Amino acid sequence: MAEVVFRATLVSKALIQDPVEGEGVKLELAQEKSMPPPMILSRGEESEIAREVAPIVQQVVRSMPFGPRGKIRVPRMTLWLTREEWDRLEPKPDIGDEVEVRVLASGVEIRRT
Repeated sequence: MAEVVFRATLVSKALIQDPVEGEGVKLELAQEKSMPPPMILSRGEESEIAREVAPIVQQVVRSMPFGPRGKIRVPRMTLWLTREEWDRLEPKPDIGDEVEVRVLASGVEIRRT
């Protein structure tokens, strides 16, 4: 039986209003991935200029506010809980908590790491 497993971090926790269930909680899980270095493709005379400009472009990209250096956040899962489900959940997850998500043929498991 095949399964998909990944680690993620709780990056957002928000109170929401569901028109059917009433008050609820939305949890957003994301995964940090390394940002690939910028690629500069050129031909002929342009290649010399590209070699000179490449280090400057890399420095600018590294200085951009993407969170940890060279990392980007990729959304992986959004979980919507009713107020009753949230109240039964113990311990309650908080922003920054790391979890392991397992997607199985029979369902989904989320465990704190």
